Amino acid sequence: MHLLFIVSIFVLFFAPTSAELLAKTQSIAVKGIITCDEQVPKNIKIQLWDVDRTDPDDLIVEGSLDENGEFFLQGSETEFSTIDPELRIIHKCGDEGVECFRQTIIDIPDDYITDGESPIKTFDAGNINLRVIPNTETSECYWSD
Repeated sequence: MHLLFIVSIFVLFFAPTSAELLAKTQSIAVKGIITCDEQVPKNIKIQLWDVDRTDPDDLIVEGSLDENGEFFLQGSETEFSTIDPELRIIHKCGDEGVECFRQTIIDIPDDYITDGESPIKTFDAGNINLRVIPNTETSECYWSD
């Protein structure tokens, strides 16, 4: 009886739950070039997120631009369902004198999600001019100087 109790405690606290066994690791990669008109933006955050419906969104990876405005992000996330990746660009393009930053969101198609730790395909977001895509932006204060 004592042994049964010890085994039960071990299973309860240390064995993976059936839900954890059902979760799968998925990966995503995205690349592109970001400009503000013809200039490489300064003070910019580039993030890859997994949008969740029932719990807080998960930051997969954060990166930066090189001197030409190019970026490449890749990362993985373990979820029960298919991840919903999106690229978030937090910037001040066109609002340099304002304290708060804007956020531009670009959805990444499911075709670019790979099962496993390493992505097979890379989503090419193309040349993103932050001046001409305001329909994907929010203006809340996401980050300030």
